[in-house]
Amino acid sequence: MTKRFSYQTSGYQAMYGLHQYVQDCGLDHGLLELIRLRISQINGCAYCINMHAPLAQQNGISIVKIHLVAAWKEANVFSERELAALAWAEAVTALRDAEVPESVYRLAKVQFSENELSDLTLAVAEMNAWNRLMIASRTPPEIRQEESNDAIY
Repeated sequence: MTKRFSYQTSGYQAMYGLHQYVQDCGLDHGLLELIRLRISQINGCAYCINMHAPLAQQNGISIVKIHLVAAWKEANVFSERELAALAWAEAVTALRDAEVPESVYRLAKVQFSENELSDLTLAVAEMNAWNRLMIASRTPPEIRQEESNDAIY
């Protein structure tokens, strides 16, 4: 796949400004990385999956959770707060029938304050924007040479 364009244009600073806000908003960085990974899986963004899996681990998310996040509904390793965040992230990413289901909102409302839910929604929107930028530009994942030899078979 050939890269189409560089994502690092003048608009990049605006995107990075949103990223900095989300990073500093007070939500747990591990939780943010967990939803970033899941959103990137949904959208099929190889660049972002490759970036956020190790960042999740660096921010305290276990390798088991990283491996199971694609099947989080069936896994029994996530906290109630993580489950609410993952459900919210999926609903906001998909926007089926142009809405977030009331049941998902009620679950999130129990785990997050109004400000936190607003910030979580911004985090979801930010990750979706990054995914779309990377996918549209066909930016390949950055894989270090030592990682390319790590076959798991």
